[in-house]
Amino acid sequence: MAITGVTQEPQDYRTVYNPIEYVATSNQTATARFKFIFDVYDGATLLGRLKVPADPNGYGRSDVHGICESYLSKDLGAINTGATADGFTDNPNSYKEFTIKIGEEYEVGGTLTQFLAQETRTVVTFNGSLPNYRGTTVNFYDWQTNNYFQNYTVNTTNRKWLTNRPKGSGANKSDNQKVELTDEGWLYFLYDHSGNPITDAQITTYNSAGGLIATYTLDNNVSSLTNKKMLKIPYAPNTLNNINPTEFTGTVTQPIITASVTSYRILLLDTISSVVTEAIYFNVDSECRYETRRLEFLNSLGGFDGFNFTKVSRRTEEIERKFFKQNPDNMSSGVISYDLSDRQKVQYYTKSKPKMKLTSDWVDVATFNWLLELIESPEIYLYEGGKRIAVQNIEGNWEEKRSDTDSVFNLEVNLEFGMDNYRQRY
Repeated sequence: MAITGVTQEPQDYRTVYNPIEYVATSNQTATARFKFIFDVYDGATLLGRLKVPADPNGYGRSDVHGICESYLSKDLGAINTGATADGFTDNPNSYKEFTIKIGEEYEVGGTLTQFLAQETRTVVTFNGSLPNYRGTTVNFYDWQTNNYFQNYTVNTTNRKWLTNRPKGSGANKSDNQKVELTDEGWLYFLYDHSGNPITDAQITTYNSAGGLIATYTLDNNVSSLTNKKMLKIPYAPNTLNNINPTEFTGTVTQPIITASVTSYRILLLDTISSVVTEAIYFNVDSECRYETRRLEFLNSLGGFDGFNFTKVSRRTEEIERKFFKQNPDNMSSGVISYDLSDRQKVQYYTKSKPKMKLTSDWVDVATFNWLLELIESPEIYLYEGGKRIAVQNIEGNWEEKRSDTDSVFNLEVNLEFGMDNYRQRY
């Protein structure tokens, strides 16, 4: 007399900020004080327990994502590491495998009795949050109902990167994303163990005529791969150029992205050197500019994307002041005196909020619409002086662009820095 089945469970890989639902049945639902029990474990450690009564049809439904999301965070790439940087790296804070144990409780002889762990399931979660619907972008509905996760985890040529940025179409093509030689950036992907393991990343560089300069093979040297579910590799020029040459197959001399490289391609290979990902192309932007402001932001799939704003930026300060009033005089030995250095209105509190307005260069429709993820991202960083500075976007709204109705356009973002400034008290 027990749990009789699990009628629904999530796919093997699941975005942790979307519903992670289980539905169970039991032949004891009519028993007094009956409830289903859903326990969430990390290994042998119980993290949380949900108790739910049976619905009118006898099913027990539970969404465990609220427990799971508390145990995931983020993994930013290390910047300015010099010539000893790793190529492939793990992201241990961005994913976690949970065990879900399903049981029940009800009265036995007048005593509430628990029957735990009658069914056991596992799920790998990662730090993503898919929209319910957003046109052709990856939607939670697709992931949930059409096994869309297989496009990201199965070792085929359809394996996708954990980014919705436009991938480009070839050497020096106008739809490739632009990067500068000083840029830092990483590509994230899910690591599946059902097929041939991913052993290498291939980086191919091209000159201004579209001709091949060189092809580099970056080895996957992450240890204990069987325990890894989400990895990242560098994609931006400065990050690629800081990889230790010993991480490559053969003899490699850094930098690999030189001033003669105008575009390059990145893809992943398996143990038999078969291509297992979509290719992604970048154009190296060597145009002389007044300034470039680079933002890095958490995307909806749990990776971090980067984008350069190359038009003039503006800094502002929003200043808040508080005052009190006092007698504007001095009294000594019963004599009142006045002086121009005295004040009646006293500023005792001063707070300033640093802000910055950034403007992009002209961008195409696909890039503009992808950057909605920047507009709504909860984690944004500004690269400045070799450091990441926490900022947040305070832009109110966003409007889709269409190639059939809109011509040229750029994107403006209004940022607020993550920490306020305070002045002395009077």
